[in-house]
Amino acid sequence: MLALLIVLITAVALLGCVAGVVLDRLRPSEAHPGTAVACWLGALAGTVAAVAGVIAIGLLWPPTPGHGFVEWLRGCLPHHRTAVTVMAGAASLPVFWMCCARLARGVPRLRRALRRRRDHREVLHMVAREDGDHPDVLLLDHPIPVAYCLPSRWRPIVVSTGARKRLSPQQLKAVLEHERAHLRQRHHALLLFLDAVHALLPWLPTVRLAKARVPLLLEMAADDAAARTSGNRALADALRQVATAPEFAGALAASGRGQGMLARRLTRLEGAAGRPRRVARPIAWMMAVGAMTLPFMATVTALGRLAGPC
Repeated sequence: MLALLIVLITAVALLGCVAGVVLDRLRPSEAHPGTAVACWLGALAGTVAAVAGVIAIGLLWPPTPGHGFVEWLRGCLPHHRTAVTVMAGAASLPVFWMCCARLARGVPRLRRALRRRRDHREVLHMVAREDGDHPDVLLLDHPIPVAYCLPSRWRPIVVSTGARKRLSPQQLKAVLEHERAHLRQRHHALLLFLDAVHALLPWLPTVRLAKARVPLLLEMAADDAAARTSGNRALADALRQVATAPEFAGALAASGRGQGMLARRLTRLEGAAGRPRRVARPIAWMMAVGAMTLPFMATVTALGRLAGPC
C-alpha cells in the first residue's frame, strides 16, 4: 500500500504541477489543437484519479476510522493501539473536511451552469424561430451579428438576422460548420469537466493553466473543422464580422472569448502557425492515454486492497 501511495503522490506532482507547465510551453501544439486538448484532458483526468486515490488511502488506510467500516465495528479497532487510532483519526479529519468543502463548492457550480443553459434554451424557444434553410439552426431577430451553439436535441445553433445579412453564403457556411464541430466534438461537456476540476482543485498549476488554455484550443479545433469545408479565408472573414457579438451563458460563440483569443485564431488561420512532425501526434496520444490510465489503475488497485479484511 505504501508503494501505491508513493506512486499516486508522484502522479499528482508530475501531472498536477509539471505537466501543465510543459504543455503550456509547447507552442507548436496549436497546429494540432485536438491532440493538445487530449493531452490536457489526460493530465487533468490523471490528476483527478491520483488525488482521489491519495484521499482514499488517507481516509481508509488502517488505522484511520474510515477503514473497513463494518469490520472496524466488529473487531478491527481493538487490533490497533488507541493512541495510533486517535492520531490517525485526527489526521484524516482535515482531509475529510477539505473534500466536503471542495464538493460543496463544485457541485452547486455545476448545477448552476446546467440550469443557466436550460433557462437559455427555454428563452430561445419563445423568441427565436426556425430557419427553413438549415434544420439545426434557430433564427433570432436581432441586428447584432450573433452565431453560437447551445447543446440541445432540437436546433442547437442560433444565428441572428444581423449575421445572416452581413455574412456571405460561404462565410455563413463556415460559421455553421464551426458550431457543428463544437457540438460534434462535445466541447460543451469538456468545458463543464474543466470547470468542475478547477472548482475542486484550483491550486494545482496544471488545472489553472488548463482553465486558461483549453478554451482557445477548443476554438482552434472547431476552426480546423470549418476551414476544411469552407477555407481559411472565408472563416477568418466571418469571424471578423461576428467579433462584436456578446457572450452567452452556457454557449459557445463563433467569436470565442475575447479579442485576444480571436486575434490568435485569426493569426493562425492566416498561416502563422507551424506544423509539427507527424510522429509527434501518436506520441502525444499515447502519453495522454497513459496519463489517464496509470493513476486510474493505481487508484483502483489501492481501493481493492483497502476493501480487503483488516
